[in-house]
Amino acid sequence: MTRRIERVNELVKEVVSGAVLKTLQFQEGTMVTVTRVAVSPDLHYTNIFVTIFSPNQAAREEAFVQLKKATPAIQHELNRALRMRPVPRIQFLMDEEETRRERVEELLAEDRQNSANS
Repeated sequence: MTRRIERVNELVKEVVSGAVLKTLQFQEGTMVTVTRVAVSPDLHYTNIFVTIFSPNQAAREEAFVQLKKATPAIQHELNRALRMRPVPRIQFLMDEEETRRERVEELLAEDRQNSANS
């Protein structure tokens, strides 16, 4: 990955994270985090990976729907903030890596607890 793409990834992550905080209101107890950004080599597109923490699945799904609906407004914020052309077109995706990490941690904690009880 080139230094320029790394810098664009960092800048997009910063701007989009701020725009999500400023633009959207989620249910109480729901938190949306931009975990990583992957800009295409030609800088035309970017995938924005998010993790949604919430006590229930329905609230997580609702938060993701809100995020998708707000994509044009967040894209507009990004267009205004970046002084480059082209400005990458954004797409939000769930960060499955984070979900897998959480599940592994849960399993390890259960294993430790079972080992302590044996």
